[in-house]
Amino acid sequence: MIYISLNHFIYKYELVKTNTKELFQENKSVYDNAQVYFGNLFNANQLNLYQVSNKDGLPQCFPNSILKTRNGVTLMRVCNVKHVTLWQDYHENKEESNPYCFVIIDNRFGIGQIAIERSGAFDSNTDKVRDILQESFHAVLAPLGFSIEIRAKVRTRDFWEAIEEQMTQKNERIQKVVFEFPNPDKVGPVDASPVMTDRLRFLASLASATGAARSSFKVDADKEGTLTLDRTKEDLAQMVALCCNNGYHISVHFEQFGVYRNGDVIRALYNIDKGLLDDFINGQSVLGDREGTCFGLINKLDYIREQTKEYENITPVKEGRKRKYRRAV
Repeated sequence: MIYISLNHFIYKYELVKTNTKELFQENKSVYDNAQVYFGNLFNANQLNLYQVSNKDGLPQCFPNSILKTRNGVTLMRVCNVKHVTLWQDYHENKEESNPYCFVIIDNRFGIGQIAIERSGAFDSNTDKVRDILQESFHAVLAPLGFSIEIRAKVRTRDFWEAIEEQMTQKNERIQKVVFEFPNPDKVGPVDASPVMTDRLRFLASLASATGAARSSFKVDADKEGTLTLDRTKEDLAQMVALCCNNGYHISVHFEQFGVYRNGDVIRALYNIDKGLLDDFINGQSVLGDREGTCFGLINKLDYIREQTKEYENITPVKEGRKRKYRRAV
């Protein structure tokens, strides 16, 4: 059976003490068992997920469902709230639509990992889902004396390392590459060989007739093919060096990963087969596991955690949404 692979961005979460009064039970701080209390949230059929609007200060609720929790790992769906316009008998009707994405929360002791599907339900922006989770979880955990911080797993890579990782390890397809650079006569000095500087002037001269301050060079793959970026190709390597050494932009458009620009941090993105999610829900353990406690999804999460153990964890700060419980990272 062929299953669909779903792209998931990977996050790390931490349960942190707040400066508010802590809750004690039997003379013991609730924070001492923070993961246990956090895990208890997923014993329900759904969570109270919401986000306070910056415009009117009113909370917007997001439908969701907890599909299954096993061995400290929770699989759930989180829905967006959109409105679609339908026309019938010359009348306009607006109806609510609730497209969803999958969210996997790995709350096993000492782990703290979240995988959020990159879905069109949230315009392929998993940080939107992260913000909803963080705000909603904080509202529940704050009275207990602790909060949650959810950070994207990222790392900084050399341009060629980043490209080769996507092409060789993840078998990505490059759809388009765009080189952007200014007119060399209007900026300087340019850190490049005389030959490359002359080539840059030639390309810039094509734009100077229109008075443009910047220009770009774009190459596209055919509909099903892929571009090849090979550092052993001297002309290509020199063009990349020209851009990287002078702060000019190179945009590499991947089919699955999205757009990578030289100097960008690389976010952890992994495919998780839909079949692993179905097997997890249905209780289908991996082949040969007699105990029935090992699942393909958990094995996949372990693999991702091992592959991303050297990654850093960052939280992009959303403008206009300041929270006392979020630390600057």
